[in-house]
Amino acid sequence: MSDLKNTPPKGVIIAVSVIILLVLFYFVMEAMFPQLFQNISTGDAMPVQE
Repeated sequence: MSDLKNTPPKGVIIAVSVIILLVLFYFVMEAMFPQLFQNISTGDAMPVQE
């Protein structure tokens, strides 16, 4: 019983593993398709062209 007392809930383990997988998936996609991520707007202010 004392072994189960210190373990986190299964939902927490699943959530953390999903976040890690999504970050790894992002880096793999960025390495395979860099053109996709160059067109994403970052919210930076652009100078106005006259």
